[in-house]
Amino acid sequence: MRTFFTREQNFFLIIAILCIYIIYPFLLPFVLGITLAFLFEPVLYKIIFYFKLKKIIWHWLTAIVIIILTFISILGPIFTLITTGIQELSAVLIMLESELKNPTHIDSVAKHISQYLLKFGFDYSIAELIDKGLDFLKKAASTVASGAGTALTATPAFIIKVSVMILTWCFFLIHGRKYRETILPKIIPWETERQIVAKTVSSVLKALIVANVLVSCIQAILITTTLVAFGVPRYALLGIIAFFVSFIPVIGTAPVMIGSAAWLYISEDRVGAAIGLLICAGIISLADNVLRPFFMKGGAELSFFWIFLAIVGGMSQFGVTGAVLGPVCFALFVAASKTLDELRRKTVLEEDVPNP
Repeated sequence: MRTFFTREQNFFLIIAILCIYIIYPFLLPFVLGITLAFLFEPVLYKIIFYFKLKKIIWHWLTAIVIIILTFISILGPIFTLITTGIQELSAVLIMLESELKNPTHIDSVAKHISQYLLKFGFDYSIAELIDKGLDFLKKAASTVASGAGTALTATPAFIIKVSVMILTWCFFLIHGRKYRETILPKIIPWETERQIVAKTVSSVLKALIVANVLVSCIQAILITTTLVAFGVPRYALLGIIAFFVSFIPVIGTAPVMIGSAAWLYISEDRVGAAIGLLICAGIISLADNVLRPFFMKGGAELSFFWIFLAIVGGMSQFGVTGAVLGPVCFALFVAASKTLDELRRKTVLEEDVPNP
């Protein structure tokens, strides 16, 4: 009787595990590159079919153009925001310089904070508050400088990881289909199960991307509307920033809303507006946690509860990557369950058919 784990297959699995161990330091950019290639593969093949590109050199050039256009569409707005942010920071520094030369406003704010803290039993003089504020700014500056130094020392490793991701993206964009047809049968030797995995992973990834983009758009619109309602200036710029930072796990749009609330409290002396803005920030954050699973449930064929549980549980176990692994595992469970039900029904029907 032939078993599945033959000597040749065991040898293949050992070599595969050894290869994974070798690329383990770059496993995340490698997997991310394969994922991007899988998502952009239909676009490449449509272009190849439409223009009838048969030579491999044209395939490579088309893949490179797709990657460059994708980076431009993502990095272009980010660089624009960085440039605008630098200009805004320069304006703030000029304003702070004028305030430090004539610290009437700083004394007024410190006096107001001192009176506010006194209600809670914290007796700090104006001079003490200014000193503590300066100490905080010094510590923040040293922390930023330390983080910048760490980022500079880590830059070569980061460049290597980004290069691995881009090269993997380009290579598998062209050869990904061939490698799937060659390697997947060796890892998953059952055709039905391979189809389940391919279909489920594809639907979950597409649903995840659509859900993230839609939720980020909705969050940006809600935040911009809220900032307009509370009279926060430069609401359009802050709304665009909120759209991009909403993709960052855990942190999300909190810096935009907290910074706006701090501006209302310190510059405008509107305590109620600052509190109201923070309450709206909490509501928008809850909407994010509700809308993301809601938009994903159709593509992953899971209910809102299971999608929410898969995302939360996956992130708690595997970090950021768990936001993808969790829904994929749960969707595979549903797909495998449906396959078993169909198999049972087929078996029952075959048993009910009378023998001639």
